[in-house]
Amino acid sequence: MPLESCITPDETAALAAAARAQIDAALTGHPSTDREAYWASVRKAYNTPYNDPPPRKRAAAVEIPAAPPELPAPAVIAALSVPPAEIHAP
Repeated sequence: MPLESCITPDETAALAAAARAQIDAALTGHPSTDREAYWASVRKAYNTPYNDPPPRKRAAAVEIPAAPPELPAPAVIAALSVPPAEIHAP
């Protein structure tokens, strides 16, 4: 569906320049870092939908180590353990 507009393509550049001048005039009371941050956010907002970020590289395959052998159940540990009195007996 075509977009209807009362602005002709020839008027676009002049209107954009006039709008930028008005916005810059409104931002004159702010520090230059704030003005630069504002225009950076405008550029990002207008470019993001159309300029997809480059695809991320996939990380190299990571080998997952084997699971350690199962530990004995507590009942087995209790049966195998030696009472402390026997360990310290003379």
